[in-house]
Amino acid sequence: MTMKKYNFKNFEKILILGDVFLDIFQTTEIIKISPERPVPVLEPTKIINLLGGAANVANNIQSVGGSTFLISKFSNDRHGKIIKKMLSKNKIDSKIITDKEYSTPVKQRIVQNDHQFCRLDDEFFFKIKKKDEIKVINFVKKNITKFQSLIISDYSKGLLTKNLIQGVIKIFKKHNKKIFTDPKNKNISVYKNSSFICPNQNEFVNFLDYEKLSLKEKSIQKLFKKTQANAFVITKGSKGVSVIFNDGKKIEVPQKDINVYDVTGAGDTFIGLLSYLLSNKIDLINSIKISSFACGKIVQKKHTAVLDFFEFQKIIEEFCEEKSIELSLKISLWKLAKFKIGVTNGCFDILHSGHIHLLGEAKKYCDKLVVLLNSDNSIRKIKGIERPILKLKERVKILNTIKHIDDIKVFEEKTPEKIISQLLPDILFKGSDYKARELAGYNIIKNSGGKVKIIKKLKNFSSSKFI
Repeated sequence: MTMKKYNFKNFEKILILGDVFLDIFQTTEIIKISPERPVPVLEPTKIINLLGGAANVANNIQSVGGSTFLISKFSNDRHGKIIKKMLSKNKIDSKIITDKEYSTPVKQRIVQNDHQFCRLDDEFFFKIKKKDEIKVINFVKKNITKFQSLIISDYSKGLLTKNLIQGVIKIFKKHNKKIFTDPKNKNISVYKNSSFICPNQNEFVNFLDYEKLSLKEKSIQKLFKKTQANAFVITKGSKGVSVIFNDGKKIEVPQKDINVYDVTGAGDTFIGLLSYLLSNKIDLINSIKISSFACGKIVQKKHTAVLDFFEFQKIIEEFCEEKSIELSLKISLWKLAKFKIGVTNGCFDILHSGHIHLLGEAKKYCDKLVVLLNSDNSIRKIKGIERPILKLKERVKILNTIKHIDDIKVFEEKTPEKIISQLLPDILFKGSDYKARELAGYNIIKNSGGKVKIIKKLKNFSSSKFI
């Protein structure tokens, strides 16, 4: 294997280290019953090639706007060439170990009437050579600053030896970067120092059986001693996700009722999105909720599927509609979903047509519009003790009826500079009775690469004129 110099772009990538295989879906039609045996005779109609294993993890992250780098191994045979072409098409950067003695793993599913009839696996175990282990570890060490986090996607095909896993984990651990592991090896100590170990329910039980432990708390704590993990994130299909923390705390995250069509690759979707969200500073529980919700969408699709970007945006929008979601989290998620975020600020005391005009025009230039609203105390500091006419509760209630507004944030200070510096929106809007450079937050927006947009106001409309 050669590790040529790679020119990384400026932004960090999620490194995915793991086994890759080709998922083949062979669709068929029944043309008759065999005269030899009472079995159907199938006629091939279409072959669908899809990325499997660690490549599917990468594809799930890329499809929602993330950036990945894949290190894996497969042959330069016909199936390997198909995988390379698909990686390139999906803009997944990679370093691939190739070996003439090794054949690319293939999982071929025979599909009839949109249902899997059977699966044919063409694969064999082939352990990575020591010299290739060293090359991978050295490559990661040299480029560690280019990587945001690490996913270990283990399908037990021979790439992920204990030496390789521990060599790469050690580098990420040293640089305080998150490590996510999708395990297959029953010997869980192989994954020591992973931040989050993400088995399904059967795999977690296998760990306990291998270590001759039970589901009792003391037994589970022994797993933490062996792994030094922050948490086990255990997927349970329709039963949701269990999270067990290293301090013994447990949290259950339920799954919504869904109609399952095909579960192929759903685990790859989960760990891919979980790592993407956590790597971008979304908290663990909300990352799990979103990833689990996404898996619910995936299992309703055919074959090894991924979300497209617009599906991801819709999931984020639906999630952010929950009343309990704080604005800071919404902003982070909206930014991940590439929504353009705008803010405007004001007292909005005695709402009138001028306000509606401003909000409507502002929404034309952004996907999400947030109103930064002066509190009652803030208004008194600016306009005197006789204001506001409408108390905060009433002003919020009225603003919540306006379709252009996606959220409202109340601030206590005279100006919204503090909250603007926290939110860092893409656009700051204000009416034409203000000059851009005089606006509170102007320098903050400009220094963060945002824009200031002055909206031409309607004449003869001002709250002061109605009071």
